[in-house]
Amino acid sequence: MKAIERIQNMIEGKEVDRPGVSFWKHFPLVDRKVDKMIKTTIDFQLQFQSDFVKLSHNGLYSTEDWGNIIKWPSRETEVGQVTEFVIKEAEDWKRLEVNKPNTGALLREVLITEGVLERFKGNVPVLSTIFSPLTTAIKLCGEETLLRHINEEPDLLRKGLKTITETTILFLRKLSEKGIDGIFFASQLATFDRLTSEQYDVFGKRYDEIVLQELTGNTWFNIVHIHGKEPMIEKLEAYPVQALNWHDRIANVTLKDARKLTDKILIGGIEENYDLENVNEHTLQSRLEDAVTQVGDLSKLILGPGCVMPLTATNERFALTKSIVNKLEGFRVPQVEA
Repeated sequence: MKAIERIQNMIEGKEVDRPGVSFWKHFPLVDRKVDKMIKTTIDFQLQFQSDFVKLSHNGLYSTEDWGNIIKWPSRETEVGQVTEFVIKEAEDWKRLEVNKPNTGALLREVLITEGVLERFKGNVPVLSTIFSPLTTAIKLCGEETLLRHINEEPDLLRKGLKTITETTILFLRKLSEKGIDGIFFASQLATFDRLTSEQYDVFGKRYDEIVLQELTGNTWFNIVHIHGKEPMIEKLEAYPVQALNWHDRIANVTLKDARKLTDKILIGGIEENYDLENVNEHTLQSRLEDAVTQVGDLSKLILGPGCVMPLTATNERFALTKSIVNKLEGFRVPQVEA
């Protein structure tokens, strides 16, 4: 079964031969170089055959054009670090201007996406990483400043979020023109260990929904990623996406818990740090089989990490994980007696 067929069957509730699987990681030394990033992404997919390609743009791409000062990595085990945020005071939110995807970092990511699509379109779904507006906001000012502005300067913060949202929409429209199959919509603050439900409604969900309206009729396989140990699953489950991803192995919501809350495709089962780097083959297989058992349905599970794979994870570990997933073809979920 081809990857695109497997994902389409999952969305339509049809049978599949095995659970889906996908790996994604950053490539820090090449992710700002268009041709090299295209080749690296294609090579990684060809080697490990994920059921969808999650384009791992560098984690600061949505902020670059606004002027964050960034120390870029010099080793493949490092990522870029902001050394000076462009937003220092609440008044700075008013000075943000809408960025267009015809120049700078946004154009770079459009070109990378286009190159990967040329190789896999029609065979493997290709998803671009889109950060929620509030996630981009925290990347522009840091957590301490963002929380202060939420509590003390909400009107000015909302002005910034409006600009970020407009920029995100323009970027998403350009990606849709190129033919992306969907997006990996990442929210780093839809978690109760960072914000209250009410705070997320005002500063997160409101702008998320504006962005996600752009998906209608343009994409067919969209994922929301909820970062954090106390994810707001019930709130984001209502978003117009086909799949949910979160840190299920370390969060207070398991795959089994989520299955009771939604019939969407669930993506998880792999604790990206511990499982990929520490457990032996037998334990890893048990962990993957446990994930299938928790969900109870091969056609509604994609085995994958709770977040991006660690930079220190080796290709051998990816290959081992994929070989175990292949063995799950025809795996039958154990029946629990009433």
